Amino acid sequence: MALYFQTFFMTGENKMKRKIDAQAYHEAGHVFIARSMLEKIPITEVYYDGMEGYTKPAWTAGDINFEKLCFFIAGEIAEYRFAEDFSERNSGADRKDAENILFLLADDYATQHAIWLHAIRTVNKLIDKPENAGKIEKIAAALMKKASLSESEVDALIEN
Repeated sequence: MALYFQTFFMTGENKMKRKIDAQAYHEAGHVFIARSMLEKIPITEVYYDGMEGYTKPAWTAGDINFEKLCFFIAGEIAEYRFAEDFSERNSGADRKDAENILFLLADDYATQHAIWLHAIRTVNKLIDKPENAGKIEKIAAALMKKASLSESEVDALIEN
């Protein structure tokens, strides 16, 4: 509640900076998980213009798996973990995509719930490791400086 109160009454440049940071961390979460899962998801582009962003994975549309589910929830989790201004607005399309994958992975609610919790734990476990948190910070900082990152630039940030 205190963070909401503080953000609600902030004006001008500080409020804008927090929103920019939140979106950069959101995209950094997607990128990190995509490149860190056991099945490395190729990234064709990461784009961030200061307010909006997207991470373009190179995968087949019909290929449904657990890694994709983790990819879609990672942005929101990273944003919540690292950004001072968390906004569910940034995650609407991601949640919809994650739910669609979940419904294709399992038919019944109990199995869907178990898969969902496992995905959240998996992403949190990867993001919470200190060495990985530093990599997400690097990706977000690079996105704040540069509008677009290539797959090789992302890999260089993750490997260093």
